Amino acid sequence: MYTSTVLAQILGMVFSVLGLSMVLNKKWMTLVVDEMFKNQGLTWLAGLITLLMGATIVVINNIWTSGLPLIITILGWLTLLKGVFLMLFPNISFSYYKKMNKENVFVWGGLFVFILGVMLLV
Repeated sequence: MYTSTVLAQILGMVFSVLGLSMVLNKKWMTLVVDEMFKNQGLTWLAGLITLLMGATIVVINNIWTSGLPLIITILGWLTLLKGVFLMLFPNISFSYYKKMNKENVFVWGGLFVFILGVMLLV
């Protein structure tokens, strides 16, 4: 349980800042996503970092019970899968992000990520 609590605090801090960034800098975020996929090396690096983060969470906290450990496990697996997808299927990832790369999506997505982050911190 201690590991889940530490991971929840780390993810809570990251998600809170990320969510606020998405809401407050929506125009900038749309440009960031466009630029990321123009640079294949940056896309690969983002996939590698995401894969490493997800793999770390899954190895440290692969607990399929209920409550906080389960939430952290699911977030870890989703992060791992996102990293795999970015690295193995960058063109499909690009087309998905291109469809989602709208200011309005960043506001709602950012609010969701921020609220999830705050919930993980509590």
